[in-house]
Amino acid sequence: MRSDPRIGLTVSLAVAAAALLWLAARWLAADAIWNALGDTSHAVTLLCIFLLLTGLAVALLFHRFGRVRSDLLNGRNVFARWTVDPDAFKAYAGVAEARDRAEKRGTLMLMFFFIAVIFGGFALFNPEVALPMLTMAALLALLLTGAHFMGNRIRRRQLEPASGEIIVGTDGLLVNDVLHVWGVFLAWLSDVELESGTNPVLTITYAFLARYGPQYVTVMLPVPQGGIGVAEEVERRLRERLGRPPRRRASKGAGPATGSHEPAHPKGGPAATD
Repeated sequence: MRSDPRIGLTVSLAVAAAALLWLAARWLAADAIWNALGDTSHAVTLLCIFLLLTGLAVALLFHRFGRVRSDLLNGRNVFARWTVDPDAFKAYAGVAEARDRAEKRGTLMLMFFFIAVIFGGFALFNPEVALPMLTMAALLALLLTGAHFMGNRIRRRQLEPASGEIIVGTDGLLVNDVLHVWGVFLAWLSDVELESGTNPVLTITYAFLARYGPQYVTVMLPVPQGGIGVAEEVERRLRERLGRPPRRRASKGAGPATGSHEPAHPKGGPAATD
């Protein structure tokens, strides 16, 4: 993410508060709500319970994201940082966008499946509420579709050359001002690989547990020619955390990776130690 995690924290708490407000109203004015909505109120209540629990969980997640981002920017628990020029990011963006687009499309299809099962089940169980249930399902599907296309637009903006700075730490990294975090609950670092050669690339893979299993995210970090030593040190230290020895592979023809590079010690303090 490129936006400040505090924004996500605020939105998540607002969603949880709205859901809690409905649950309180449902308890205090149950008869009036039943007269107005009938069986539909049960579906809304179920949805609000889900939103309340999810909102609180996501709020904790964004709070952790904010902490990791602050640590990276202030040089705490940081292994290395370097800068890559815009041309390198343009080459990187083409590959990253295609992969992310495919992943997001699969997630959208899965959400459509759950909507059909949940709201379709209500409609089949009680034909009297079929129309409002199907209407709500259509609205939710429309909302998810809009979010999907908005996410595509945000992703394209994230892949546009910005600062060009890469900061790698123990719990996450910042690449071109975009935050990736694996040091959170139900997330973990999966693999680190340095592809040396004419156009060296450091590839970091992390995963997080979703409802349908582990989801893997691969981040390709272009390495300046003069920064290969820094990238090797990052690979060594991260693979030590995984309990694996460093490995080297030939370049796979990634985009150009030229630019300036800084020492492994981040600005404002020495490199972090395990």
